[in-house]
Amino acid sequence: MATFDKEIKSNRLLQGTRYTIAQFDGQEAYTSVLDINASEIYTQEAALPTSNLPYSGSTQDGLFIQSASADIARYYYRLKMSPGNVANSGTYQTWFAVSGSDGSSVDPQLIQDDQLTQWVSNKYLAAADAAKQAEADPGPGGYKVVVSINSTDNASTAEPTSQNNYQFDYKTGVIQFTSTSVAPDITDYVYITGYVYVGQTLDQFITGDSGGGTPGGSPGEIQFNDGGAFGGDPRFIFEKTTGLTKLSGSLQITGSTDNIFLIKSGSIDLLRVSSSGAIVFGDLQHTPPPVAGGFFYSSSAFYVGVE
Repeated sequence: MATFDKEIKSNRLLQGTRYTIAQFDGQEAYTSVLDINASEIYTQEAALPTSNLPYSGSTQDGLFIQSASADIARYYYRLKMSPGNVANSGTYQTWFAVSGSDGSSVDPQLIQDDQLTQWVSNKYLAAADAAKQAEADPGPGGYKVVVSINSTDNASTAEPTSQNNYQFDYKTGVIQFTSTSVAPDITDYVYITGYVYVGQTLDQFITGDSGGGTPGGSPGEIQFNDGGAFGGDPRFIFEKTTGLTKLSGSLQITGSTDNIFLIKSGSIDLLRVSSSGAIVFGDLQHTPPPVAGGFFYSSSAFYVGVE
């Protein structure tokens, strides 16, 4: 009886169950099986455009998609790739996206220092644009990478190869050509066009890199969005020990509900401002202690406190 099957194991892990014995298909326990760390989780994916992407040609190589002056994704046009140094029938089947590559082969068992990972796929594009590619004339294009091959080191004359000829791992920036019959010769040059996510990840948000999770201002200052980062100001303070909130400056309130401003004491409405601009005093069912200058309303009558 077989106890190990790699395909069955892969399927179970993707379904969120562990793998012990191949025949235990419906008996495995559901548990956490995928190891994902904070550096792999995007926190600014909402800033990626879902349509009308801004770049699709050679003159835009290296430009950034930005949000609130923060870089979110970088566009690469026909970046030269590095082959893995394992040849098969005169071809290289594995290629790596490496920043500044000169086309020289690299050890496929090692992670290159300048390897470009976190490529953006059409997963982030509107469904209607799912077939669009990163090269488009005229634009706009999509996030889907374009892989081109040339027998000489000339990106502009390289010919895009069919998407059926390769598999691209967007997470690691690695291309695997499906067979030696479609793989580039060892003397060929391969280029890739697409977008790389350069925005904030969860670990940066937690530790405060790029201004993500670090509180702004001084202790007690209420936080607000200050150009994409946390900000604080001495004019807006909350005192934890007393529960007092201080605002120094102007306060603007807009709304269409009946009570755009409301002061309560427990369940009692003391004072409110209606959407029409009327100041309305609550109808008190008790007489508060007299206070000079005080004012309250009860049973269709107003009362004023005097010395």
